[in-house]
Amino acid sequence: MKRKMKAAALLMAGILTVTGLTACGGGDDAKAEGKKGTGDGIELTVSHYYLQEERESNAVGDSYLAMVEQYEKDHPDITVTQQAMSQSDYSTKIQAQAAVNEVPDVFMVKGSWVDNFVENGIVAPINEYLDKYEYKDNFREGVFDAATRDGQIYGMPNQMSITSVVYYNEALWKSIGYDSFPDNWDDIYAAAEKFQEQGISAIALGNSEKWAAESCILSTLGDRFTGTDWTNSIIDNSGTAKFTDDSFVSALERLQTLATKNVLNPDFNTITETQGVEYYSQGRAAAVVSGHWSVAAIESFADEETIKNTKVAVLPSEDGSKPESISGGCGWYFAVNKNLTGEKLDAAMDFIFSTTGYEMCEYAAKEHGLMGAGLVEDVDVSAFPQLTQDFIALTNELNFTPVYDLVMDGAVIEVMNTGIQDLLNGSKEPKDLAAEIQAEQDKLK
Repeated sequence: MKRKMKAAALLMAGILTVTGLTACGGGDDAKAEGKKGTGDGIELTVSHYYLQEERESNAVGDSYLAMVEQYEKDHPDITVTQQAMSQSDYSTKIQAQAAVNEVPDVFMVKGSWVDNFVENGIVAPINEYLDKYEYKDNFREGVFDAATRDGQIYGMPNQMSITSVVYYNEALWKSIGYDSFPDNWDDIYAAAEKFQEQGISAIALGNSEKWAAESCILSTLGDRFTGTDWTNSIIDNSGTAKFTDDSFVSALERLQTLATKNVLNPDFNTITETQGVEYYSQGRAAAVVSGHWSVAAIESFADEETIKNTKVAVLPSEDGSKPESISGGCGWYFAVNKNLTGEKLDAAMDFIFSTTGYEMCEYAAKEHGLMGAGLVEDVDVSAFPQLTQDFIALTNELNFTPVYDLVMDGAVIEVMNTGIQDLLNGSKEPKDLAAEIQAEQDKLK
């Protein structure tokens, strides 16, 4: 399994383009986003974290919901009931439902959950349907890896996630003497002191939902210290690499320094990831480290001047060299309840291929300039806003390394992400957290 992908093979370069995003929903409660159909035929319950009210700031959400709307028009005999909620609430609810084997007909599953869901008979393999799919050969290499066990594929990838891009306000950084985002940590620490004098933070972070610090910062920082072979060993649980290795502990130390050096906003553990992006968009922070979903979010939240001044960069390397990688990959899938049979199973499979397959990739590429699981040709990059073009140009030069919470074991990630909150608030030391994470890793078969 290849876990390190050349971004040039994934992003738009000549005839290839980009599609698909991951985003964090902001709502708190599950909502019936849509219930369409005559009611005379099959009924499908679909659960996800794409909210109607966030479509303007969530390009992948808009792309998915547009595909659902088209499916409903094409299948008036099928009633589709959508259960939509925030990503955080969704993650909690679907795992609770899986624990008692009461999942919806169609639902989203993260790659790190697949082992548990397969072992407990929650998800149905899609191989038979994928083999017959018209666009089977149009998918990027490796996009099914995180959902594959023993040759069986358990979901349709609906997004390619690039999770660690620095969005920064060029004018603010120039105001304190930097022409661009610094390429070393000492300058970032020095800049943080200057920004504090202005009453703003150097980098915004919203980690109340626990995933942002790990997914957007540590996944890239970790690879800077450990290398990708180390990460792949952890994913495969080969025993070669351990979280207690000095290299990973050093990555945790670097992450903790962002808090101790006051680089981050003081309330990083009490605001959401979306609110962190809003802090940046409102001028309360000079930068934010976030994913590809924040291109649309910034364009939605920020005023014209901030959008104009927003540039993109990557976190510094540790040895002073030009960084060649950031965290990214495919890790969220739409899956089908294994208990479905007959016509309802066929309908559910048709639904996930119709709403998250090549057609969604094509829509997302041409409407939003986004990268997805499918290769889409002949998209005019110049038609997109400058920030989108800058994002494409930057990431086209980079390698992708694994996003921890998309591919590592779910229980391990829970210990890691909870511990990172303690690490950042100063109540836990890096070595202690590393030992706790390794103890959870040791429980794996």
